[in-house]
Amino acid sequence: MQLVRISDHQVYSDDRFVKKDMINEEKALMFMLNLKPGQEIPPHTHGERGLIIYVVSGSGTLSVSNKTEKIAVGDAIYCSGNELFSMKNTSEGNLSCFASLTK
Repeated sequence: MQLVRISDHQVYSDDRFVKKDMINEEKALMFMLNLKPGQEIPPHTHGERGLIIYVVSGSGTLSVSNKTEKIAVGDAIYCSGNELFSMKNTSEGNLSCFASLTK
């Protein structure tokens, strides 16, 4: 068993968004995505891996294959690996999301 605390992985940088790995095993990859106001994750795909995201704090927008949705605390999102994904913190506070890639 591995126990990790989300609060230990909510780390921010003034320069760019922070991806902070929590667990990186052969069949499990869990990490936090942390964005200060105005920061964004550029559009990209994940190949054959699906992406699961859960908004822990803050709010912003998430775009998947050119469809943009507002996201906020408590929202859960799944997108397949071949879908184009991007995220932006459009709020005045920090945005943190728990994320996991399927392997």
